[in-house]
Amino acid sequence: MKILWLSNNPCYAIKKLSPNTQSGGWLKALNYHLVNEDHIELSVCFYWPEPIEPFEFHNTKYYPITTPKHKSIWKKVRNKVSGNTNDNNASIKKINEIVKHVNPDLIHVHGTELNFGLIQYKTSIPILISIQGILSPYYEKYFSGIPEKYLKQIKKPGFMSFFKALNSAFRINAERERHILTVAKHIMGRTDWDKRITRLLAPESDYFVGNEILRQAFYKEDYVWNKTSFDTPLKLITTSGDVAYKGFELIVKTAKILYDYGIKIEWYVVGLNETNVIPRAVKNWLDYNPKAIGIKFLGMMNENELVNKLQTCDIYCQVSHIENSPNSLCEAMMLGMPLVATNVGGTSSMMKTNVEGILVQEGEPYEYAGAIIELRDDFKKAKSYGENARKRAMHRHGPTKVVNEITGAYKAILKKNN
Repeated sequence: MKILWLSNNPCYAIKKLSPNTQSGGWLKALNYHLVNEDHIELSVCFYWPEPIEPFEFHNTKYYPITTPKHKSIWKKVRNKVSGNTNDNNASIKKINEIVKHVNPDLIHVHGTELNFGLIQYKTSIPILISIQGILSPYYEKYFSGIPEKYLKQIKKPGFMSFFKALNSAFRINAERERHILTVAKHIMGRTDWDKRITRLLAPESDYFVGNEILRQAFYKEDYVWNKTSFDTPLKLITTSGDVAYKGFELIVKTAKILYDYGIKIEWYVVGLNETNVIPRAVKNWLDYNPKAIGIKFLGMMNENELVNKLQTCDIYCQVSHIENSPNSLCEAMMLGMPLVATNVGGTSSMMKTNVEGILVQEGEPYEYAGAIIELRDDFKKAKSYGENARKRAMHRHGPTKVVNEITGAYKAILKKNN
């Protein structure tokens, strides 16, 4: 099978283009494993900020499309969010030229956030569209949790222009996503949430299940959560980002409640620094002292650093307002950690409550605090939840299983279209 991927990142080629970069995610891992299949000939088309000629690497042909750099905040945001700053017709023309050159049996579009899916309007080649997030429901929750006026108070040059541009670009791209999904014939997802929404937005499509391969460090046998008791103070950890829908304010509110009730914690936040926009906005709003309530910012960490830190902590806490299949939660499951997570989006498809962890109401700090206490007070139950989570995650994210899901979908689509 000749397969062409349209991806928002270089996949495994990030090893060649930027070896020290942590990006690439699960597509990097899938690219690595998929080309080991004898019957797969893979090409990858992706956006890149600098001109690069097509090249081969790790049994894969790569076709970069240059995205020009721009000085204006609006154009930078459009570039960041949509993956291109040119008119959609111009960039899709370039993609179509690559399609004609590769002449694949099937095109696999990874994600609906960028404009790649518009290629459906230019070719009769079968196209499979993988769901990552879905912009329309994400937009409903994107600025949840933090009142907008506190974001406006951030004293950062050009921030409100950036904020307004981001909001506008997100809305525009959500409209484009609906245009893509309306004509989609083949969808790949992995949660009840993305399946239900694509039955609405892509009514003419069939649906395939395709899970993800996680980062390599999480598969190591010695990287397992194996604590025999909880620490005092209790060590909590969350991986987050500097966007409002990730729910940082829930960390603050929950930590404050635990502090007020005399429960000692240390809550580590990976991916954020105290100087980032969202922590500053929440500080303006809630007037909290992070050190006083046990919050510690760790900033960015590579996968090995993260694994080592997770192993020293007691409970992994997901606090988002919206997710599809949060990889950070899945990684904690792979280690066998006790879990508390907000019951949003596709999270309940990833983790079964009261079996593999505890799901709680989004944005509700009192229940969240209670769930943490419930696990803290019953180590045996917490550890059994983590063990159950690890078993499920190891099966779900097994590389051979995932590759079989992907190639099985390819075969079924080609058979249907022949």
